[in-house]
Amino acid sequence: MRVSTSMIFNSGTNGMQNRQYDLYKIQNQLSTGRKILSPEDDPIGASEVLQVSQSKGVNTQYLDNQANAQSQLTFVESTIGSVGDALLRITELAKEGENTTLGPAERGMIASELKGIQQNLIGLANTQDGTGQYIFAGYQSTTKPFEANPDTDPVAGYLLGDDTTTFVKYKGDAGKPTLSVTSSNDMAVSENGLDVFMKVKDASGNLTGRSLFDTVQNLINNMDGSLTYDPLKQAQALTEVSSAGTHISTIRASVGARQNSLDSLTSTGQDVALQYDTRLGDLQGLDYTAAISQYASFKMQLEAAQLSFKQTSQLSLFNILSKFLSCWLRVVCFWPVVVLRPKQRRRLFQTRRFN
Repeated sequence: MRVSTSMIFNSGTNGMQNRQYDLYKIQNQLSTGRKILSPEDDPIGASEVLQVSQSKGVNTQYLDNQANAQSQLTFVESTIGSVGDALLRITELAKEGENTTLGPAERGMIASELKGIQQNLIGLANTQDGTGQYIFAGYQSTTKPFEANPDTDPVAGYLLGDDTTTFVKYKGDAGKPTLSVTSSNDMAVSENGLDVFMKVKDASGNLTGRSLFDTVQNLINNMDGSLTYDPLKQAQALTEVSSAGTHISTIRASVGARQNSLDSLTSTGQDVALQYDTRLGDLQGLDYTAAISQYASFKMQLEAAQLSFKQTSQLSLFNILSKFLSCWLRVVCFWPVVVLRPKQRRRLFQTRRFN
């Protein structure tokens, strides 16, 4: 088979390009720490890397949602805890007001403190989170959920309308915002004000139709120094406050249970994330020792290919003919020195000189 100059040239350039590509590829692997840089490197492995990476991304999103839900529930639980603390103080003041030895002035002082606690409760009911959302407004999180009813006296809270008029109006809804914390679990991350503040029960566990704010207002009205104290109303209001305290504790426990559930989900999610990282490391992690050895080998092969191409490219038909002619001339010029005897060489040189 005849080998043309172009074939030699193409073979040399292809060899160098292949070695350059190998060197480029191993350099990228060393710089990224990954052995799979494109699907062509390992189609099956690249497909599994894609699947694992997508699953890891979904798991990471759920972990983020769990962290956000935990933060929100912690804030809600703390706020509900403050409501419970306020109810404990209201209960203490209500029991203190039952003392028959107290006069109107002493009960009036208790009523004044109750008014302050009531305003604090309204503030807690209108609590906003770090993004400015009202945590007890249900799905109406941009709307202030509780505001004083204009049908009531702003000082004493006396009802000026019908019997169904309440001291504070609720402007939210009955919804509970949720977050997807797993593929099958949308967890409520708040409580609506309707459930927390507007459902006071009597001693029999029946809804009274009054809010927590109304119950506190009834205590204030009963112990106001300018009004006649009624022991029966005091006992009824105290029962409702105690019932409200139990209700608040139940809601707080429900929030705490969700927090505990999130802790478990987060722990599981972190374990799964570690498994994904381990699998990705197995699939695309680079063996640096082997890679460095390959790099040195490819570099040496490239240098050898370059040197071989350089030397081969200097050969051509004219170079070969020139070298052949040079050798032929040397033979023609110097064969007498080698072949003829001394007398014959002198005679030949003299003949050439005379001629």
